[in-house]
Amino acid sequence: MKAFVLKEYNRPLAMETVETPEPGPGEIVLRVTACGVCGTDLKICSGLLPPPIITLPHIPGHEIAGEVASVGPMVDNIRCGEKGIAYLYIGCRDCEMCRTGRENVCFSVKRLGFEMAGGFSEYVKMPAYNFCRYDETLPAEKMAVLTDAAATSYNAVMAKGRVKAGDSVLIVGCGGLGIHALQFVNLQGADAIVVDQRSGPLRLAKEFNAMEVIHAGEQNVHDAVMDITQGMGVDVVIEIVGSADSIRWSLQCLKRNGRLVLVGYDPSGEASIPTMAMHYNEWSICGTRLSTKQQLMAIIRLVEQGKITPVVSDLIPWERANDALDGLKQGHVVGRTVLTFTA
Repeated sequence: MKAFVLKEYNRPLAMETVETPEPGPGEIVLRVTACGVCGTDLKICSGLLPPPIITLPHIPGHEIAGEVASVGPMVDNIRCGEKGIAYLYIGCRDCEMCRTGRENVCFSVKRLGFEMAGGFSEYVKMPAYNFCRYDETLPAEKMAVLTDAAATSYNAVMAKGRVKAGDSVLIVGCGGLGIHALQFVNLQGADAIVVDQRSGPLRLAKEFNAMEVIHAGEQNVHDAVMDITQGMGVDVVIEIVGSADSIRWSLQCLKRNGRLVLVGYDPSGEASIPTMAMHYNEWSICGTRLSTKQQLMAIIRLVEQGKITPVVSDLIPWERANDALDGLKQGHVVGRTVLTFTA
């Protein structure tokens, strides 16, 4: 099969002929029909996620939709030709985390497109358990982005942020994750304030019913948030940027007893925490990591019911994967870019 392979950091991916995977017991092989391009793919290609996470040569791509091409032994509930998306986290399914419904933080978790070969290829192998069906009348390129852009946002808003009706929520960063976080905040009946330093994402946020938008390049975010909330601050911050600076002012935007959910991260940096302010305001800070499979299945249902819209701004033939990565790096993407594969 053909695949885009990362052979050297900070160099374009190389299209190569590699061995087509064969399914083992309990496994399936998907023919990839669409694969999203995520900001984390840029971290991978630039070497910010070193071994044992990424080992070269490597095939990236973790937002995968496809059609079942082959089924291994001991798989009796999946047929060739079925369409679905891949839950990208592969847990042991027997540790304390997996047994208690937290498979996304399994002690020995591996991931498609990270520790394992991903979807920038014609075929990808995975456990049958990771296959998630959807209504086949829906477009694969839309469904592919649910596996991360929507799943990570869902966990951040619903589970970690515990957003409820009437809450005020600050979403920091309105790229592929932020625009889906906005929809989940709206679904909960909460009020969303969206921050970005690009005009395009802010216009899109208004289209998706953000209560207010703040241009971080033109306004003081803290002052703007305090003005909007009459000096009280917000109940929840969904922080997707992950820089030390954005984390610093995100904390200051919280209401007393507010919650900061860290979605984004900078592998090369650290953020300091004002312990006195934490003490006096009883702020809570937590991380969030993708989602569970059950959460992903819930998102699929929401899309099928028309309650959530997967946001894809650019469809690019997979042969131009390097162009897709360049566009993302240059900040040209509003929403998500998806690579499309011809049959």
